[in-house]
Amino acid sequence: MSYDSAMPRKRHLESRIPSLHTLLNEANRRATADLRRVVGAKGVPVEFWRVLEVMADERGRSMSELAEEAGMQLSATSKLVDRMTDAALLQRSVDPEDHRRVILHISDFGLEKVKALSGDVRRQRSRLEAQFSSSREKQLRELLADFIRAQHRASE
Repeated sequence: MSYDSAMPRKRHLESRIPSLHTLLNEANRRATADLRRVVGAKGVPVEFWRVLEVMADERGRSMSELAEEAGMQLSATSKLVDRMTDAALLQRSVDPEDHRRVILHISDFGLEKVKALSGDVRRQRSRLEAQFSSSREKQLRELLADFIRAQHRASE
């Protein structure tokens, strides 16, 4: 008899309860899949939509500002902006105050995409939010915002 087979297997209750990381990942995966169905139907990748939605206010942003507001890593944002510029959704211009910096702007074509998709995205979000009572939705938003702030503080 081997040592492993002689030892009783311990079953930890913790191993049956999904970790917070697992739950957040699954929630993100499902919400992103729903959004992908909506925006993907019009040929817009979810990653493009997230940037377009931030840029739709037509306020120019630096690459780092966009990364922060879109909740993305700077390196990923830079690559994504390259693709979106090639697709004529975003434009770059030189910062008039600091010629070493680039300011990003949404293009007219990008604004057209936002206008074409906004209603569908709003309906998709309403369906998602309708799965909870208003108090539970508020509680979920607060918990997620608290989690994000805590993670931000921990990384400083």
